[in-house]
Amino acid sequence: MHRVPHSETDLLILIAQGDEHAYQLIFQKYWHPIYNTALILTRSPDLAEDIAQDVFTMLWEKRSTLTAVEKLEGFLFIAARNLIYTRMRKLASDKAYRQYIMDCFQEQQAPNVHEQVEYRELEQTIQRTIHSLSPQQQKAFRLSRYQGMQHKEIAHKMGVSPVTIKSYIVQAIAILRRALNSQHARSVIILWGLLFLQ
Repeated sequence: MHRVPHSETDLLILIAQGDEHAYQLIFQKYWHPIYNTALILTRSPDLAEDIAQDVFTMLWEKRSTLTAVEKLEGFLFIAARNLIYTRMRKLASDKAYRQYIMDCFQEQQAPNVHEQVEYRELEQTIQRTIHSLSPQQQKAFRLSRYQGMQHKEIAHKMGVSPVTIKSYIVQAIAILRRALNSQHARSVIILWGLLFLQ
């Protein structure tokens, strides 16, 4: 575990200002404790990974509110606990939702003209957003989502730690989610699933 050179209060202020380095320090400190807690409670490595990723995605997305957090550790573990509870309750519906996504994808194999325009616009939004990421985030995200590489493989290729790769991907997903949330087409459901529910 890395020694944090600033107090967590200072780091939260920096994160609230959009400081990615401060975010990565918090990520490196708390990723494994959050993951291990989720693993103990869910007994599923994949679900624990999803929970930990969602916690840190939420942390980045809601960074502007972090200055009101008094104890970060408690804040993160409460968020993880709530996500675990929600996921365990809705696991069956999650499976149905994933199947719905794939059914929609099959139905859209021959889209009409309007849907083709929607797809082009969505693809342009995705590509613009990816291009807006930092070079490291872009590379990590593309290797993960487009080439199917594991975090350890990406880390070796980029010469950084797997934890850093996870941080890059979590931030990229948060940014892409915000971009896609501005869209209201049915096609977003499909693209969202293909990007984020793998």
